[in-house]
Amino acid sequence: MPRYFSLQPLHDLANNRVEAATRELASLKQQWQSQEDKLKQLYAFQVEYRQRLHNTLTQGVDMTRMRDFQVFLHKLDLAIRQQQVEIEHAKMRWESGQRAWMEERRKLKTYDVLKIRHQHKEAIREGRIEQREQDEHARKSHALKKPMEE
Repeated sequence: MPRYFSLQPLHDLANNRVEAATRELASLKQQWQSQEDKLKQLYAFQVEYRQRLHNTLTQGVDMTRMRDFQVFLHKLDLAIRQQQVEIEHAKMRWESGQRAWMEERRKLKTYDVLKIRHQHKEAIREGRIEQREQDEHARKSHALKKPMEE
């Protein structure tokens, strides 16, 4: 019977950590994508609002309304720049999560190699035990046949 792999608890822990890091990486990717989507919405709103401004200017507009358009477009530009910063932060968090995931996978692969070596050594040991038992059986069988021949 193969002996217990003594590092199995560590292998299991490493496997759990890889799974947790994978979930975290997926969550970080989703957050990054959400920030990208918000930026796209801001750009679309900016295009729409600039078009409204253009249409209003062709029809004629008073200075107060023109100033309101300019103030709003300025605030929209600031929001876009802030969203770009948020996207960069989300990307950096994802990259950090990816490095953590890769490190956890590296550890798991190390335990995988050790487990495979253990299994290989145990298979060889089991084979030797089986061979020894077969040799013993053959020796006993041969020893029983010899007295009958005499």
